[in-house]
Amino acid sequence: MAVGSASKSRRSKGEGSLVQRKDGRWMGRYTVVLDDGTKKRQSIILKDRAAVLEKMRMEMRLADKGSPVLHSKGTTGDYLAYWLKLIDPMQVRPTTLQTHTSIVNSHLIPQLGNIPLTQLKPDHVRRMLAHMKQRGCGGRSMQMTRNVLSAALRDAVKEEILHRNVAILVPAPEYTPSERKHWTKEQVMLFFETAKTHQHYLVFLLLLSYGLRRGEVLGLRWKDIDFENNIIKVRQALKLINYKAIIGPLKTRASKRDLPILPFIKEALIAHFDASEMHADGLVFHASTGNPIYPNVIAKIFKKQALKAGLPPISIHEARHTTATLLAQAWANPKEAQSILGHSSVATTLGLYTHTNYENTASAMAALTAGFSI
Repeated sequence: MAVGSASKSRRSKGEGSLVQRKDGRWMGRYTVVLDDGTKKRQSIILKDRAAVLEKMRMEMRLADKGSPVLHSKGTTGDYLAYWLKLIDPMQVRPTTLQTHTSIVNSHLIPQLGNIPLTQLKPDHVRRMLAHMKQRGCGGRSMQMTRNVLSAALRDAVKEEILHRNVAILVPAPEYTPSERKHWTKEQVMLFFETAKTHQHYLVFLLLLSYGLRRGEVLGLRWKDIDFENNIIKVRQALKLINYKAIIGPLKTRASKRDLPILPFIKEALIAHFDASEMHADGLVFHASTGNPIYPNVIAKIFKKQALKAGLPPISIHEARHTTATLLAQAWANPKEAQSILGHSSVATTLGLYTHTNYENTASAMAALTAGFSI
């Protein structure tokens, strides 16, 4: 049928209707029953007929299960709930989805949730950010909130629910990361000396010797330790999702790596193997209860042990930064350091390499200029 006339597909009762509009696009229409018992007519308009049918059937199934998706006349809160349930999980990692959910529930829905989605304007976004600033939220929190809203609205444009993404019309709040702290080699050695009798001493050794992420250490299995060929295989990570310890994939492809077992690490691993019970999950490390160690728990233990050693407290992520800094001070090749740390880009490694201490920089400059004269 030529564009400019309407074509209607008759469908069985309860399946909705399908109509080709004058502009050539297809419109699917169906009815949902809301929690209060009222009926609401829904419409889906897309260029592709099959896409409309697929989307309409999916949303009708959700409506039958008591989770109707509300469209153009719905609120921003309705759409964000739909986005978190059906769109975002398909494109981000579980840990990222957890962060997005927290931001949506803490900031976006309280400030923007009651505004009709199609009436959302840049000024609403600016007012929300101003309100966050008044409440004492930092620049990073404001930036992330704006970015999550932008990601959600970008998908709304793709779904042809909206014509534009108003969040990108509002500049991202400025954010200056605080300078990362790190320990010197002497401080690392002091930490090891005072932590020797701690039950998680081997965890600390792996964190600071290899710059492993905490989830990578806690996700190590005995089958990942190749004693014969002296290789530690980093293949998975343990993460905390909805207050549960979950084994999941590594952060990036580059995170999958093989590391040499250093002699003192091998000795500690063998001692730990002899002293530990083999659990069904095959993990190297467990809490005293036999359960996996939660990443946030090991972070607290690490900080507490640092204070006990009389060292300036650093986070576990800064322990990773410490390893990178010590590699730089040892003049390790950046590509080799990238391989050890599992960075997806050598630019990230080089960024950490700029944080060498003043003494090393002065020594390097002295060596460079030796023999120079004016």
